[in-house]
Amino acid sequence: PALRMATDYGAGERVPIEVERGFVLSVAAIRSAGAVPFFLSGEAQGDLELINRMAAGGQVRSMLLLADPFGPVEKIMASLDESFPKVSKAGGITAALRVGSGGQTGFMASMSICSRGNDQARLLSQGICGLMMTEMDVHTVVCQGCLGVGPAVRVTGVSGPVVTGIGGRPSKEALGLIYGAVNEELRAKMQTSLLIGLGGEGMNENQIDDGDWLIRGILEVTPNGGFVLGAGISEGQALRFHVRDKDSAESDLNLMLNRYRLERSFSGGNEPIGSLLFTCNGRGEGLYGRRHVDARALQNALGEQLGTRVTGFFCNGEMGAPGLTKPSETLEDREQVRPMSLHGFTAVFAILVPASKEA
Repeated sequence: PALRMATDYGAGERVPIEVERGFVLSVAAIRSAGAVPFFLSGEAQGDLELINRMAAGGQVRSMLLLADPFGPVEKIMASLDESFPKVSKAGGITAALRVGSGGQTGFMASMSICSRGNDQARLLSQGICGLMMTEMDVHTVVCQGCLGVGPAVRVTGVSGPVVTGIGGRPSKEALGLIYGAVNEELRAKMQTSLLIGLGGEGMNENQIDDGDWLIRGILEVTPNGGFVLGAGISEGQALRFHVRDKDSAESDLNLMLNRYRLERSFSGGNEPIGSLLFTCNGRGEGLYGRRHVDARALQNALGEQLGTRVTGFFCNGEMGAPGLTKPSETLEDREQVRPMSLHGFTAVFAILVPASKEA
């Protein structure tokens, strides 16, 4: 499954097309991106020496990533964030193949990379490959497709992966109060698509914009009414309940891209030349009831020239920092960016912006 630009679909109109079945080849002719390919596995194998050298040099501006679903993706993501804390990153998980059964299970390559001057492509699996770019910035817009429900509060009780207290009350009681205060339409959505948004480290719950929450599903409800969310939850962390459906997904998509447009209009800088789109295979026509919604949203928000230069693929998971990431053009002025998260049902736009006007 992939996204492509074509004139043979859509009565000759050149627009981004979402192709949900079949194979598509995307080619970008960019004068200069300073792209260096790499591979890293969960056992710190691969191009470790190259990655360490590039990290020490401090010239990497951005990364584009592809991951194999059978590798320790989140562990490798954390390692890259630690080595490149000021570098924006985006990517998606490929549709890899696992063959065999029992002790005879094997993995087929789902990715390949090839360096300039080397005509032998490397076929890869069980890790992350990507491009470290020294002459191209990547602005990321992460659209998780959710609508906030009720007030933003704080986690007041944690037991391992379980949130036991919210806003000074037992978790189940806090949810009941919010459920009783919303309208019938939201109650129906809460019954079928209830999610939890978490704030990042040090974030004030009253200063987190819509779209900046890290959305997590409730994996289980304990007998005592606690919500099992997984590792990495801390007491005092900002929290807000959310719901997701086709209406909230499209609203969030437009909100986040318009936020990006507004930020660009104030900050200026070089013009984007195109975008990669890593969107969940649970979106597309199955979510919206019609095709091309994610692929064409960039055109609606940022204009035809940029909006037609969109390519990417449907993913088994999407990588990027929640919200917007738009680093400073000057490397010396950059601050640490929010770490990547692994998302589901999300559209991640990686907008390509040349570091100079010659790209």
